[in-house]
Amino acid sequence: MVESNTAGVVVVGVQSGQAHDVVGVAAAVAERFSAPMVCVVVDPALLSAGMRADGSEIIEPIDPDTADSDPQQLPDDDVRVIHGLAAARSVGVEILSRVGDPSHALAAVAEERDAVMIVVGSQAGRRRMAELLTGSVAAHLTHQQHRPVLVVPHDPVGATVLLPSEAP
Repeated sequence: MVESNTAGVVVVGVQSGQAHDVVGVAAAVAERFSAPMVCVVVDPALLSAGMRADGSEIIEPIDPDTADSDPQQLPDDDVRVIHGLAAARSVGVEILSRVGDPSHALAAVAEERDAVMIVVGSQAGRRRMAELLTGSVAAHLTHQQHRPVLVVPHDPVGATVLLPSEAP
C-alpha cells in the first residue's frame, strides 16, 4: 500500500503490454516529484453496480451473457516490470484494479489520492481507429478534471524518453 504524503501521487493508467513504456516514464516523473505511483488497470467490460452492506463492490459485466465478473488483472510479467521500474527509481508503487470507463476510473483514483499528475499511454495499431471514433482516454481525462495528463507514446521509433533533467 502506498502511504499518502503531501506531494500526492502519480496515477498511472496501465494496460497489459504497455507497462514498460508508460511506467518507465511515470516512475521518472514520480521520482522527480518525490511521490509514489498508483498504477491502475481498468476493465471496461465490467461496471460497478454499487456497494454491498459489507462495503464490497458489486461488479457486473456489461454483456449480460458473460458470467465473468472478476476484474482484469495485469499479467505477472507486467507486475514484475512495474515493481522493477519503481525499485530502480526508489519510488513506492501500488497496483489497483478498477472497472468501467477508463477515463472516469483514472480520474476517480486521481481525486481520491490527490494526484499530482495522471500518466497514460497512447494506443497503437488498430486501437487508433477506435480512438478516432470514440475519443481517447487521454482526451477524455483532459476534459473531465483539473490535473495534468501526460500521454506517453507507445514504442516510439528511435526515441529514448528522458526527462529534461536526465538529458545528456
